[in-house]
Amino acid sequence: MALFGRKDRTPLFGKQKKVEDKKPTRHELVDIPLESIIEFSDITTFELTGDTSGTLTLFTRKKYEGNGLLRYMYHTRNTEGELVLGVDHIAGTKDEYEVSRWIVDSEQELTDPLPDEMTLYYQDPENQDGEIAVIFHRQEIVPAKLTVVNVNGEEQFETELHEYINDSDEFMSIELCGNWLTFYVGFLISRSDIEIYPSNVDEYIRS
Repeated sequence: MALFGRKDRTPLFGKQKKVEDKKPTRHELVDIPLESIIEFSDITTFELTGDTSGTLTLFTRKKYEGNGLLRYMYHTRNTEGELVLGVDHIAGTKDEYEVSRWIVDSEQELTDPLPDEMTLYYQDPENQDGEIAVIFHRQEIVPAKLTVVNVNGEEQFETELHEYINDSDEFMSIELCGNWLTFYVGFLISRSDIEIYPSNVDEYIRS
């Protein structure tokens, strides 16, 4: 005798609860979508202009993955220039990150192996004809997979990060990709020094 119901004995006409797959929200500092607006308000960035903050648009996202390394470098720009927001996952934690502010100091081809000590020269703000020498010491070399996302799509590369620091706790990270070097110079800032306005909230949902 047939029963009113399905073979698995669930009621044919009874109400069934739909279980929705709720995907966890992506961390606000991870994979920020292109064309998002990032507002910087750290003191160093604006100490010469008298401004308290500035907004820039994200145009390139870089992601580095290596042994104990997960780093995002968000390249942003406006009509006045470019800044890079760095986000490093703190090893041993689930969802804790350090935030840093960088500039691209230079880009050039590799000619000689990178030394353990490098000196950068900057114009002396108190003397237009003078220079200030800043010495950086190499801390480590980290092989990493680099994923670059921009308006042209996504590309992946094998790279090395040469990590330097100076006596003022400023950092230099040199990205070696093939024979091409990108010099980043920066320092740690507080999470409160940035505000993020994502262009596409849906991209914060994990796949």
